[in-house]
Amino acid sequence: MKASRTRTPRTAASLSRRRVLGLGAAAVAAAGVPGLAAPEAYGLAPARGRASDGSTYMAWRGLGGDQRVWWNGVRNDGGWTGPQPVPGALSSGGVALAGPSGGALHMAWKGVEGDERIFWNRLDGTTWTGPEPVPGAFTKVGPALAPYAGVLMAWRGLGGDQRIWWNSRFGRWTAPQIVPGALTGFGPALGVDHIGTYGVARMAWRGADGDERIWWSTYRGGDSGTNDWTGPQPVPGALSSAGVALTGVPGGGMHMAWKGAGGDERVWWSRLYAGSTAWTAPQPVPGAFSSVGPALAVHSGSVYMTWKGVGGDERIWWSRFPATTWTPPQPVDGALTAFRPALATIGN
Repeated sequence: MKASRTRTPRTAASLSRRRVLGLGAAAVAAAGVPGLAAPEAYGLAPARGRASDGSTYMAWRGLGGDQRVWWNGVRNDGGWTGPQPVPGALSSGGVALAGPSGGALHMAWKGVEGDERIFWNRLDGTTWTGPEPVPGAFTKVGPALAPYAGVLMAWRGLGGDQRIWWNSRFGRWTAPQIVPGALTGFGPALGVDHIGTYGVARMAWRGADGDERIWWSTYRGGDSGTNDWTGPQPVPGALSSAGVALTGVPGGGMHMAWKGAGGDERVWWSRLYAGSTAWTAPQPVPGAFSSVGPALAVHSGSVYMTWKGVGGDERIWWSRFPATTWTPPQPVDGALTAFRPALATIGN
């Protein structure tokens, strides 16, 4: 099955929908455009019957022939709850999570072997809604999600299409669009830098084909009204043969983590400080090794990282960065996968 790339005529209504992600909250309200809104402000009270802000969750594809998607969460004592399958969610590859403040946890994933559609659902309280396909979204490896303008999604294209596509959801999914100049052989990462009123969405990815550099771009929305992405830039010294992860930290700035290049299975990390345009020099995370790459999120003020082990080690490991150093890696009880996990905190 192939995605339709038919170009929609640029009517006045379609142009309004394309621009609305770049508008401020007041402008969006005045525009009255259905299905879209400005990014939700941080710190809103959680909706009744939904998981609360600050709750952190992980999801992953099962081991071997088990194509079920599993999930768990961080307990109040800092440990992890027991894994549970997500009803109806089946995947041969990547899974993504995002939790808009005051809203439901969203999940997206690539379908089972041979099914390259992207599906999504959400966690309403303790119950997952039934899976639904995202209109027009097809991928070879799996998507990325971030809580911006509702939910922002990005993914690597279908088959030999190494372009990065993106859309968003606030009430409904917008039509897929291409990120100009962004090419990857793997799935991209999304995160929100908590600066300004609504934050700034950023994306990172490993290059296409033999290009092991890590690239990054910033969404130009907010007051600019451009509704597009900045030109890709390489992160100095950052090289990977697999997945990349991003998360915003309290007060602004970002953490990025990735699996090393070629046979280097160390997990590396770098930081973008608030107000800076330059990433810090890459450093290895002590004791962290992965064959596919990590996931990142912030929980209770600390950056949490999870990752699948090296080679035949299919356990999921975790560590956190409470201030200046990473804690020693620990396995997550009962969590096994051959793929990169997903990690998200509601309201982050």
